[in-house]
Amino acid sequence: MSEHTKPGPDAVGPGPAQRAGHQRRREDLTTHQMRTVGQRRADAEEKLARHLKEAHHPAGEQPPTAEKSPNA
Repeated sequence: MSEHTKPGPDAVGPGPAQRAGHQRRREDLTTHQMRTVGQRRADAEEKLARHLKEAHHPAGEQPPTAEKSPNA
């Protein structure tokens, strides 16, 4: 490269949107990407609820039921 020419935009390095781990703005996402994000979030919330339920009622223990026995 000549000392009289300026480096192009590629010579500087990746821009902020191209760096690893950089999150894109919501407005830039496609409908499919938004649905994927929503589904992943729903799955994560369901998994968290399941883990919390299991933590409160360890294996082998029966969670308390709202039904009363017929003898009571």
